[in-house]
Amino acid sequence: MANFVEFSGAAALNQNLAGKMADALRRAIADRGQATLIVSGGRTPLELFRQLSRQELDWSRVTITLADERWVTNDNGSSNEKMVRNSLLQGEVAKATFIALKNGAGTAAEGESTAESALAALQLPADITLLGMGDDGHIASLFPGSVNLARALDLKTTRRCVAITPLTAPLERMTLTLPVLLNSRRIYLLLAGESKREVYERAEKGTDQNNMPVRAVLHQQQTPVEVYWTA
Repeated sequence: MANFVEFSGAAALNQNLAGKMADALRRAIADRGQATLIVSGGRTPLELFRQLSRQELDWSRVTITLADERWVTNDNGSSNEKMVRNSLLQGEVAKATFIALKNGAGTAAEGESTAESALAALQLPADITLLGMGDDGHIASLFPGSVNLARALDLKTTRRCVAITPLTAPLERMTLTLPVLLNSRRIYLLLAGESKREVYERAEKGTDQNNMPVRAVLHQQQTPVEVYWTA
């Protein structure tokens, strides 16, 4: 069961979570010499990333990748990589190693093997995995009803990423698989707004992962999950 943490405003949430994430990365570097951070795109984490980028730690020892990516060039406004580079990989954080999910293949399916090879360099378990959630209950690019959803949710798969074409959203995607998302020391689910809280509460009450893939994270016992929410 996830631990739900409510904040009075976005500023308090972002300050608290940026501090916690930085502390976890520092501990990882002190204990193991390196740290791994998996992040999500979208608008919600923008200010969190800006605050995290101001945290003092040895960013050269941190590897960062995305939970998912739209199959667009990294200068496209829909690119998660572009957002992360502009908001997080600034200043000292530019010294971090960034593993992109988008490559030069024409389609996500054609680029799957190249992305898989790139992700082989990702040291797991991750120290932190930061996820968001859509109004349909999707996380990363694990969209309800997608053809490859079962493949991406399969806990026995050894694949680190899967190409996904959502039924309810534009653009092909590359997403990390559920085993990789869960292979983390801690997962933070970042939510904002009353509508997202309603979706979260509905997801908590059901079990159908195909209908609401976020349930695959909320109802597992492998990895601690903290839900950070503000109106």
